[in-house]
Amino acid sequence: MARYAKDNRPHLKPVEKIQLSGENTLLRAVVAALFLLIGAGALAYAFMHALTPESGWQTIQTDTTDGATCGDDFTFLYELGAGDRSVAAESRGLTRLYTQACRTAYRLFHTDESFEGVVNLKEINGRPNQVLEVDEVLYQAFETIREAGDRTVYLGPVYTRYDDLFDCQDDSQLVDFDPRLSRAVAEEYAAVAAYAGDPGHIDVELLGENRIRLRVSEEYLAYAEREGIERFLDFGWLKNALIADYLADTLVEAGYTHGCISSFDGFARCLDDRETGYGLNLLEQREGVPVQVGTMEYRGPMSLASLYTFPAGEGDKRRFYRLRSGETRTLYLDPADGLCRGAADSMVFYSRALSCGQLAVEAAPVFIADVLDVSAAQALTSEGMQWILCRDGRIAATDAELTVTNLREGYMVVDIHRWSS
Repeated sequence: MARYAKDNRPHLKPVEKIQLSGENTLLRAVVAALFLLIGAGALAYAFMHALTPESGWQTIQTDTTDGATCGDDFTFLYELGAGDRSVAAESRGLTRLYTQACRTAYRLFHTDESFEGVVNLKEINGRPNQVLEVDEVLYQAFETIREAGDRTVYLGPVYTRYDDLFDCQDDSQLVDFDPRLSRAVAEEYAAVAAYAGDPGHIDVELLGENRIRLRVSEEYLAYAEREGIERFLDFGWLKNALIADYLADTLVEAGYTHGCISSFDGFARCLDDRETGYGLNLLEQREGVPVQVGTMEYRGPMSLASLYTFPAGEGDKRRFYRLRSGETRTLYLDPADGLCRGAADSMVFYSRALSCGQLAVEAAPVFIADVLDVSAAQALTSEGMQWILCRDGRIAATDAELTVTNLREGYMVVDIHRWSS
């Protein structure tokens, strides 16, 4: 290769220097100024157009500039411009409030990270038998759990192990985490479940004025030290139900009601008090694949909890593992022994009176079982909730006024009283 590269540029004629008269100079300056003004105006228009939100249905995103939020777990659809506020003002205020609430929830419910000035689950787990003042959001979450008598929140050590199970890349790795494949693991989970189910060994005491105490017995503390347990409490699959309630209540209190917020794992709060129609896709597993079998039509406000024993979307990789055999491991843990269970592939619970958290804890004993007890499930209607079951070509419902559209071919809607389990 030659030491210097050959100049391959086109040969151009020498530039001829032309002296412009004063008149031409003035004209050129005027033209340049005119183009400058046009360009600046175009840029300003484009910039303002990009910053001005459009009216109508929009997905509200969180701003993560000042730290992580739980926004990735939720989809918030809102109709901008439907109220008295201007679209721009409404969008700014809504985004700011939603971001703040999502950041608060992210920090409060975090089990692995501490944040300055925040008493969250990690802090509570690390300070057993101490009186702590928590945010009202956490206090209310513990109240919801206690009122239902739910003990799954105390399966923290088992939830930790299931997190590892869901990270497995191959069935051969499951033996250290799956109680259905390893007797030793099953015994370990059963031992934790025995402690978790006994208020004498572990309990969250609600002391009023947002003060709590995670009471843990000396025996359980000694066991935890031997086993390397650091996480006593974990809301597990209930977490996003409780967060959805907090986000929805915060938005409604501020007057933002023209929308619906839903989590990737099946919890939704419709905020809308108008006659706007909403739809919820009903899913069933067919040959290992989730399929839409219909759409539940409803008008809000409404709380909904869609519970599946199969992965229904990309985000479900964090809470499901499917074995080569077709079996699935889930986060729906039985407090009796720490094993995951599901009485049906797909059930939807909904209510105008109850929150998502209340729906979830009331539905848990019915859904987290080996076999569906239809009588026990029907009894839930006395608690102010309705439910839908999708199975074997039928969509059974407790709500006689339920409207289902987009019905899949071969499916029919039946009254639950005609259902045979």
